[in-house]
Amino acid sequence: MRAALLLFLLALLARGQTNPLAGDAAAIDVGKGNFRLYCAPCHGIHAQGGRGPDLTRGNFSAGNTDTDLFRVISAGVQGTDMTGYGERFDDQMIWRLVAFIRSAARVTPEMIAGDPAHGRAIFQGKGGCAACHATTAGPPQIGPSLDRVGRQRSLQYLREKLLDPNQSITPGYSTVAVKLPDGRTLRGIEIAFDDFSSQFMDVNRQFHSFRKEEAASIEREPTSLMPSDYGRRLTPSEQTDIVAYLSTLRGAQ
Repeated sequence: MRAALLLFLLALLARGQTNPLAGDAAAIDVGKGNFRLYCAPCHGIHAQGGRGPDLTRGNFSAGNTDTDLFRVISAGVQGTDMTGYGERFDDQMIWRLVAFIRSAARVTPEMIAGDPAHGRAIFQGKGGCAACHATTAGPPQIGPSLDRVGRQRSLQYLREKLLDPNQSITPGYSTVAVKLPDGRTLRGIEIAFDDFSSQFMDVNRQFHSFRKEEAASIEREPTSLMPSDYGRRLTPSEQTDIVAYLSTLRGAQ
C-alpha cells in the first residue's frame, strides 16, 4: 500500500510540471476547438478577454507556469467565475488547452505611450474613477476592483471599457432600475433580484430594497453605471494616460 501511495504521490507531483504537448500543432488545434466551445464565452473566441481575463498576455493571475495553467483549468479558482474542468476533461485534453493558450500569447509585450503618474492623478481627480473603483486589495466598491487589471486586461480592452462601458458588463455588477409610483427612477448595482423583490446599492452607497407591488416597474438594464462620456470629458492624451496608469496595476506579484 505504501509503495502504491508513493507512486501515486510522485505521479501527482510530476503531472503538470511541463506540458508534454507543448508546440504540438495537432494538440494546439484540438485545444483551440475545445477552448472556443467551453472557454470563449468568458475569455473571447481569440482568448483576448471578455467577462474573463485576457489570456494572450502570457501573464496570469493564478500563476504563469504550465503547472499553474493545468491546475487552474483542472480545479478552477476559488472565489472567481473560473470553474474546474477536471471531471470533464482528461489530462491530455487539459494539456491541449494549455498548449493552445501558450500558442495564443503575444510574441511581443504591449507598449503604450502615456504618463502613468498623470493618469493616476486623472483617475483620482478629474475622472472621478476612485469614487467607485479600488486600486488595492480591499472590500468591494461600487465598481469592480482594478487592483490587478494590468495583469488581466489588454490595453485595447482598457481603452474600450473607458470609452464604451456598456460594451461588456462585469459579472456581479448588473444594473437594476426601479421606477417608483411618483415617477422617480432609482438605479444601482444588483445585489438580489427575483420574481418578488429586488435589492441594490446606488452610486452613493445607499442600499435599497423594493417588493414588486411597491414599484411601478423593476427591471434589469443592459447598461453600466459607469459614466459613458469620458470620450468627451477627457482629451485623447488624458485617455491614454489613464490606460497607461491602469496597465501598471498588477496586484501582488
